[in-house]
Amino acid sequence: MTDERSRKLMKRLIERSIHEINELATQTGLTKRQLEYSLEKINELLALETEAKLVIENNRIILTNQLREHFIAILSDKTYAKGYLMNAFERAKYLYLLLFYYADEYLSINHFIEELGVGKTTIVNDLKNLTVELESKNIQLVYTRKDGYRLSGNEEHIRYHLMKMIILDSTENNTVFIYDQFIEKHHIETVEATKQLIEEYTTQYGLSFVENRLIEFLYTFIFLKKRLLTTTTVFYDQFQLNALIAMKEYQFAKSILAQSGIDDESAYLYLCAWILGLSVGRPNDSTKDYETILELVKRIILRFEAISGIRFNNQELVVRQLYAHLRPAYYRLYFKLPIVNPLHNRIKDEYHELFNIVEETLKPIASLFEHPIPEDEVAFLTMHFASLCSNFDEYTTSQKVALIVCPNGIGSSSIVYTELKSLFPELSFLGPVETKEIERLSDSYDLIFSTVPNIRLFYTKKPVYIVSPIMNTQEKYRLISDVYTQIGNFNFKLPSVGKIMEIIQRHTAVLEGSALEKELYEYLINQDEPSQLDDGGPSLFEITAPELIQLNMPAKNWEEAIRLSAASLLKEGRITRNYIDTIIETAKKEGPYMVISKHVALPHARPIDGVEQLGMSISVLKQPILFGSKENDPVKYIFCLAATENNRHLNAMAELVHLLDDPQFYSLLDTCQDPYEVYQYLTRKKRSLVENN
Repeated sequence: MTDERSRKLMKRLIERSIHEINELATQTGLTKRQLEYSLEKINELLALETEAKLVIENNRIILTNQLREHFIAILSDKTYAKGYLMNAFERAKYLYLLLFYYADEYLSINHFIEELGVGKTTIVNDLKNLTVELESKNIQLVYTRKDGYRLSGNEEHIRYHLMKMIILDSTENNTVFIYDQFIEKHHIETVEATKQLIEEYTTQYGLSFVENRLIEFLYTFIFLKKRLLTTTTVFYDQFQLNALIAMKEYQFAKSILAQSGIDDESAYLYLCAWILGLSVGRPNDSTKDYETILELVKRIILRFEAISGIRFNNQELVVRQLYAHLRPAYYRLYFKLPIVNPLHNRIKDEYHELFNIVEETLKPIASLFEHPIPEDEVAFLTMHFASLCSNFDEYTTSQKVALIVCPNGIGSSSIVYTELKSLFPELSFLGPVETKEIERLSDSYDLIFSTVPNIRLFYTKKPVYIVSPIMNTQEKYRLISDVYTQIGNFNFKLPSVGKIMEIIQRHTAVLEGSALEKELYEYLINQDEPSQLDDGGPSLFEITAPELIQLNMPAKNWEEAIRLSAASLLKEGRITRNYIDTIIETAKKEGPYMVISKHVALPHARPIDGVEQLGMSISVLKQPILFGSKENDPVKYIFCLAATENNRHLNAMAELVHLLDDPQFYSLLDTCQDPYEVYQYLTRKKRSLVENN
């Protein structure tokens, strides 16, 4: 018999040939004792079929090809569910599925005991735990002698909980076995049969889903169909949905529901809204909402450029990529549909400056939906902007071809492609593609990088490397070592950072151990590039100076205000006169793009327009001036940015975003007479930020 922990551990083990015990414990969230216990359970399972077993030597586990083959066979065996031991969390999910699917039937404790094969005491405890969990979601689990156990509450909340449960399991937990087991045991229409039906109609109506979104849709739809027949919802009454009827998503919803004998307008509208929040937006389609979404995309790009100081060269590429994500995101936000971004925390950690800038970019957009934009959505958009802000040269090679498999969507695909190209410039890359493409391309590649540890990948007999779209420095280091050891120079071995740290510590006192370790990793990954002390770039106080700060500055109009604010940068040799002229011409052509918030302007142009050195001037006007921005005029504070090609200014811009929410900063700018005092305030704010972190 297997359990959740054993299966998760086997999935993790087949990803690499060598695993450090401490690292494996960190990755799985298990203590060393729990890890050893799970390894014993796996060895007991292996003993039924082979003499091979997992052994810990020198705090390492070495996985042989024979063991990998056995694990793949075990994980691929669909009959394992019959002997599978569910834990308390899994039983709670299974109970919810029963209550959700059989809303019109009588359910008692005896039904639950028979279904799960556990004792009455266990079921009673499970029901208590489920009741507490559901109450936090505004759902009640009630019991009466007449009706038995049933879910009570707002139907939206009840459906939302099922959707979020499936999304979390299919993405973050990478397992749908509970749902498969339920479907098989209750003889419900299979996932494959449903998929065949859905794909037939997606082709007919010209819709497309990202691979992971399709999986979410299939499982949720299977469980939702029966409930659509037996329960009603007034969900659509609070929205203006007449426009949906003319959309192809509505016709798609109507067609697939007709196959299940469902003829109900509220069901059509509900499913249509849900599909709009899942399917990929295609800017070439002449949909009814095209102009609305396109205008939203352009507003976001314009505001991002204004706040970040980045001007995109290929606007068409940026619009296409963001449109594909923004269309479903718009409907998720509008209809308050669930969204889970399993990389949310990692994105905030690895791209914290960019995340803050994107979050600030979206603040005016949130007013459209009358609620804040969830951080999961902000993180998705951060991934898109991270890939769009990165510029890497194209490389070609005839030696090795790598296939990138990414079922997570355009944002993840773009950023993992960019990361891998920078780490392995000598490889030629195919993709990113979805999992179903690997068989068609079987003769076209030598190795696979995948963001999801799908068992099908290992059947290719090609080297497989599981990567996160958002990799920290240590993960990049480990990946380089794994790839070059296996497919490159077999004698290749990156030096051990841990050993280097031990040697250094034997001979000297290390004040900032973690910072030194990170810099060593960075250097060994990119030995041809100078190591940076701060990976995020210089702080705001480092790109300005007292001589770049002008207080109580008189100006007659917006053009003169910009020229005067940029004059100090010109005097210090950080920009050319052409840079100032370009800002003025762009403003005349595009309007007051640089007015980013109430009374604040951030004039800037592209680096190629005349930036000699990274810098920012700060100017406070004696009298506020109209720049032509209806929302944010008049302007009093001008931050003129000169950004270089490598986006090293993003850390400073993230700090500026925080300062623009600081009333004390504005008060200082209004009353201060000494530029040095403003500069000192910036240094103190940075020091305070570092100490708090």
